[in-house]
Amino acid sequence: MYLTSDYINPYRDAGGRPAHCRVRVYLSDDMHDAPVVICSELSNNPGGSITNSAEAIAAGVIGANELSTPLVWIEHWPKETTDVEEETFELVVFSSYKVEERAPYLGETRAWIGDATWKPLDCATVEVLVDGKV
Repeated sequence: MYLTSDYINPYRDAGGRPAHCRVRVYLSDDMHDAPVVICSELSNNPGGSITNSAEAIAAGVIGANELSTPLVWIEHWPKETTDVEEETFELVVFSSYKVEERAPYLGETRAWIGDATWKPLDCATVEVLVDGKV
């Protein structure tokens, strides 16, 4: 795997407030390997969390980066963003990876994918997935 993108991703939370997160996209030379995306909460995020907006953020990232699906989506909470001062990682699995447009909400049409479920991961597992440090 190699890092192809590392950027601050703007999004609107469920209440329509501006928010942002860090997104890292990893691709493989083997076209049969799924892309890996690490979506990190930022301590200066003014809006809703990446957990509450996972489906909308993932849909936007898939579309903007033209990523194949299904992909491996990892939610990352750096230690400065948690109550326990320990970073956490979660594998996020979506019920569908098809990006769809949702009806306008607060005057905006939004991209969306299937409902999310979360499974805890440790840092070592994430580093194996991306073939390097995170």
